[in-house]
Amino acid sequence: MKIIADANMPGLDAFAAHGELQRVEGRQINPQTVADADVLLVRSVTRVDATLLANSPVRFVGSATIGTDHVDRAWLADTGRVFAHAPGCNARAVAEYVLQALLLACQSRGRPARGLTAAVIGMGNVGSRVAQWLSALGLSVRCCDPPLQVTGKALGFPGEPLDALLDSDVLTLHVPLTASGAHPTLHLLDERRLAAMGPERILINTCRGPVVDNQALEQLLRAGKGPLSVLDVWETEPLVPARLLSLVEQGSPHIAGYSVQGKLNGTRRVYDAFCQWLNVPPLVAADQTVLPPLEKDVESEEDLLALLQAAYCLPEDDRRLKESLEEANPAAAFDQLRKQYPLRQEMHCRDWQGKASPEFEPILNALFAQE
Repeated sequence: MKIIADANMPGLDAFAAHGELQRVEGRQINPQTVADADVLLVRSVTRVDATLLANSPVRFVGSATIGTDHVDRAWLADTGRVFAHAPGCNARAVAEYVLQALLLACQSRGRPARGLTAAVIGMGNVGSRVAQWLSALGLSVRCCDPPLQVTGKALGFPGEPLDALLDSDVLTLHVPLTASGAHPTLHLLDERRLAAMGPERILINTCRGPVVDNQALEQLLRAGKGPLSVLDVWETEPLVPARLLSLVEQGSPHIAGYSVQGKLNGTRRVYDAFCQWLNVPPLVAADQTVLPPLEKDVESEEDLLALLQAAYCLPEDDRRLKESLEEANPAAAFDQLRKQYPLRQEMHCRDWQGKASPEFEPILNALFAQE
């Protein structure tokens, strides 16, 4: 069989054992690319729908991502095509990003994170982990997830309507992008809600750019009336609005979940579903990565931030993204930042040998827990 895969997916060798594997840049996958393909493997930059696949023999589509807004799942099902994705594959990576973003924002404001109130919007695999980690750090956590709340499922934290949470010190977004249905998330944070947050709040968005009205946020920030913002995702990706980037506290090129483990987990989830579709046993690959231990003591939030940055430094992503806007083709530069992203290992892959004050033990246990 012929397998077309996004060139930015790691861990594809297992697929190669089942057929001819061809790697293609995600934005360059088109109807001609898949005209004789049996399997299509993508990430979030490839739109998968009838326009792409109507005249293709593709019968299995895998997306190594947690989100599916780039895939017309209903059309795939109606045409008998099998679809698989990887919910929760990069939950730890995103939680680490949010934790560092929060500590950087608090450092900028000269205030501790402990004791703040945090609103987690979306309590799926990522949001629920973020909520647990923020609680472990000592924040008071509230949440909002209407689709889950109507099912009666326990969220683990007090669930409230979004408008009731806009006075939280921190608001972090972890919802899928939807434009219709009972609970659409397109411009979930519109001008009214962003203005209600005001300049004293902290906003972190790591889900999808259009969940926040970027134009409204830019106008509010320019007027000094918007929340201190950390944005990993942008409404006009791969084009990043330079004026908005200049106004946010930290910006990055849609890489919050781009840890080595998160990306490999995504590929592995799709591979397991692929093998189930073929009714063959999956190949097992051993991880032989050995990383040096971390020996930093943690007796303050500054120490915790330093420990996190020993593994991954968000301001470096901010710097690289700003530099990319000076390129002749900023959109292509954005994609290159993602394609050539430095190897980033999750904290639990390291051995921590430091000491900690008792109040930091819960969050450190969460960071280094083996799961």
